[in-house]
Amino acid sequence: MSTEAETIYDRVSALEEEVAVLRSEVDLLKRALRNKIARHEISMIKEGKDVESIID
Repeated sequence: MSTEAETIYDRVSALEEEVAVLRSEVDLLKRALRNKIARHEISMIKEGKDVESIID
């Protein structure tokens, strides 16, 4: 095994960084979806429709 070869520890570290980035992206998408749902609920309320929020 050469010194330039990727070790298992290097690979695990890289994968952990990828997971952190993906979690951040998922959180961003969740916030965007919540905002979209909230805007939709507001527009329904303005139209006089009963709305039961699905957002916690």
